[in-house]
Amino acid sequence: MNNEIIKKYVKDLDGLLEEMSKVKLQPKNLDVKENAVIFLFGRIFRFLNFDDIVIGHDEKGDLDAWARQGKNDKFTIIEFEAQSANFKKDKHDPEKCDLIVCWNDNWNDRPSKIDVFDLESLWDKAQEKT
Repeated sequence: MNNEIIKKYVKDLDGLLEEMSKVKLQPKNLDVKENAVIFLFGRIFRFLNFDDIVIGHDEKGDLDAWARQGKNDKFTIIEFEAQSANFKKDKHDPEKCDLIVCWNDNWNDRPSKIDVFDLESLWDKAQEKT
């Protein structure tokens, strides 16, 4: 994950990395599932630049969450995936998503409008610090 994405979405990188350092994976190459991504996102939410979040699908079943930064009415539309490329595989509409939160970013040709928050890269950084 690049520094631009970290600056955009993270308010407390040290706290986030400390929290991620507490996450133990056994074995290290565990095939992380979407439910684990949602769990980890909930665990680190307080370190992110979001003030408010609504979890749940819209009527079309296409969105996982909406999060707000600050007091404005602009929500960031979030899709949770184990692998970012699953977004395309699951035939989600790129026009309806701002951010994919995933374990591993493996979608090379994703639309530039969609940001990817890659939890594995944060976990790796946290392990380097310990």
